[in-house]
Amino acid sequence: MRPAIMATQIKAAPKVGMVSLGCPKALVDSERILTKLRADGYGLSPDYAGADVVLVNTCGFLDSAKEESLEAIGEAIAENGRVIVTGCMGNEADVIRARFPDVLAITGAHQMKPSFRRFMKRRHLHAVRLWIWCRKVA
Repeated sequence: MRPAIMATQIKAAPKVGMVSLGCPKALVDSERILTKLRADGYGLSPDYAGADVVLVNTCGFLDSAKEESLEAIGEAIAENGRVIVTGCMGNEADVIRARFPDVLAITGAHQMKPSFRRFMKRRHLHAVRLWIWCRKVA
C-alpha cells in the first residue's frame, strides 16, 4: 500500500477587473492602483467573469463623461455584480447609488468613512483593502 500524498493547496489570489475612464490623470491613477494591487498579491482579470471584484475608475468632468461612467458601472454590475466605484464621479455618490444601489463601495476624492469600513471588513475584506488603497493614491 502506498502512503497517502498530502498536497498543499494554495488559495488563488483574488482577481480584480478594472475599467478606467477619463483623462490622462485618471489613467495614471488606474495604473498606480493596478501596480499596487499586483504588488499586494492580487491577480488581474481581463474580463468581468474572472474577476472577484470590478473597480470602475470614473470621470465626472463633463455630462457626457458622467453618462459614460454610469453606463460602465451598469455594465460591470450586469456582468459581474461586485463593483467598487472610484474616481471623480465618486464625489457624486448619491447619483450613483440612486441608479445602482448594489455597488459595494463608492469613493471620491479624500473619502473614507469608518462606519462603512467596519461593515465592509465583515462582508468583503478584499474589497475593503482595494477601497482603502484607492483613497491613498488619490
